[in-house]
Amino acid sequence: MSRTVRIAAAQMGTTNSWDKREGTVRRMLALLNDAADKGAQVVLFPETSFTTFFPRYLILDEKELDAWFEHGDIRTNPNTKALFDFAHERGVDISVGFAEATDDGEHYNTCVYYHAATGSILSKYRKIHLPGDVEPLPDPTAVNQLEKRYFKPGNLGFNAFRVPGLISEGETDPIMGMMICNDRRWAESWRVLGLQGVEVVLCGYNTNGYAPQFWGLSADMDPKEAEEMSLFHHRLVMQCHSYTNATFSVSAARCGLDDGKYPLIAGSMIVDPEGRILAESTTVADEVIIADCDLLLCRPGKQRTFDFARHRRVEHYGRILSQTGVIEPPLENTAASDSSGGQANGMSSSLPVQKKYRILLVNPNSSKFMTDNCLKTVQSTLPSDVEVHGFTAPAPAPTAVEGHLDGVLSAAAAAREILPLSDRYDAFLVACYSDHPLIRALREELTAPVIGIMEASLYTARMVGNRFGVVATSARSQVMHTDAVRNYGLEGFCVGVKSCGLGVLELEGKEEGAVVKAMCRAARELVDKGADTLTLGCAGMTTLKTAVETAVGKDVQVIDGVIAGVHHLVGILRTGSRTAKKGMYMSSRVTRMARGQDYV
Repeated sequence: MSRTVRIAAAQMGTTNSWDKREGTVRRMLALLNDAADKGAQVVLFPETSFTTFFPRYLILDEKELDAWFEHGDIRTNPNTKALFDFAHERGVDISVGFAEATDDGEHYNTCVYYHAATGSILSKYRKIHLPGDVEPLPDPTAVNQLEKRYFKPGNLGFNAFRVPGLISEGETDPIMGMMICNDRRWAESWRVLGLQGVEVVLCGYNTNGYAPQFWGLSADMDPKEAEEMSLFHHRLVMQCHSYTNATFSVSAARCGLDDGKYPLIAGSMIVDPEGRILAESTTVADEVIIADCDLLLCRPGKQRTFDFARHRRVEHYGRILSQTGVIEPPLENTAASDSSGGQANGMSSSLPVQKKYRILLVNPNSSKFMTDNCLKTVQSTLPSDVEVHGFTAPAPAPTAVEGHLDGVLSAAAAAREILPLSDRYDAFLVACYSDHPLIRALREELTAPVIGIMEASLYTARMVGNRFGVVATSARSQVMHTDAVRNYGLEGFCVGVKSCGLGVLELEGKEEGAVVKAMCRAARELVDKGADTLTLGCAGMTTLKTAVETAVGKDVQVIDGVIAGVHHLVGILRTGSRTAKKGMYMSSRVTRMARGQDYV
């Protein structure tokens, strides 16, 4: 089994302010051709590849400034079209950086990933961490960095993406991500990609070889020492963050001496998931470096040392999101005392710290759109101290749960994934409208509260109404829901369960008008039978609640089990209650281990 991709970095040397794009593109074509001849499947070009790094200049003329930007579709823009055409001809994917002018007049420092086989842009990234200033430095001899003047901060986020066609059929497509120059210095950039399972990070850059003012150092620093420090910092972040996210990284420099006076470092490199440099440039000129990247080497780090699901403690990372600048501890810092003294680590224990309740919404089937719809529905109802996170059961879990075997298979697939990360959550909501076997399985193994959306919706319906009905999907679901209502002891309060004649996946795949019509017809029949409250009998119905409410009128309550389940759990958490462990919900782990069956 192999998941090896041959990747090249196309380092570009000196590009002066007076150089024409045509000449620069010819150099890029030569680099691409060289890389393709060496078998490269992906070639990375630097930041703002088509021009010199113009943010070093103070440009007051709008027309002159606009000339540095690329307009329209980068693939067909006359300035850049030749590069993309040649990549398509050679069958080599490219990632390339450029100054982007959008149709609505905004400006970004941008890069794209171009998929040669299809001629499409698989992903676009806009630089988020813009360095420097809006106004030039007061020292007339200083090298300016005016990206904040000419570019807006990126608005597309750090999104990983899969690239088809690079590895053998039958293997999963590589997961890649992009960042630009200064982004590489920020651990947050890497970790957001790492949390998406990134396997290759692509980073083009233009980095000053001598800019002591931006490092907080004296302007009389030796230029050679400054260049060595800049290269050291570059290697440090590429190697460190490749290791801490168990990913390959590829960096491509724009280097050399621009305009005869602006030095830029080289140091293009390819780093493996252990932080080792596989290839590094040896010049400060146009140069191709290349390496075979076996993506299977990402697995050891992702599964052990940097297994984020098992080891990250996000409850302690809140400051990262809530604070930008440094806030130092108070100067009047008293010594830490023991737990009874009210002081620890220089922080008064009397300071209010809001507890964040973390609920895992568990979709036991493998259809992620259902998870996403559930999360979207519940988000606006959450108080500030509650977070709901989604989980979709991995294959081989079925794509829908429409029978007893589906329930068992989905419970097994979900439980094995959930238990190792269960200590990260305070409660669990099983988002399948049934008496799902996963509910009792989790109650046995965990002390955290667990409920299913069916159970929660029925309890809510019983509280707000006198008689309820259930809008079900298929005829089989109608039978199963009827049995479940009886098992919950609520048969005497139920006017019936009515199928709308649809499979679970048809709720998303069938024409919406037909779905709404079928659901509303079933809802009205239940109301005609005496229901003053209705529950939606599938997690996939959560986005259709408003349509059903309109059909039955404002005097009938329509209960969405997802929202009911989340807030049922919130109420339990606020009372401090847990799952009882003296009876049926006592864990069977000890006896399993005694039998030598640690199958979970």
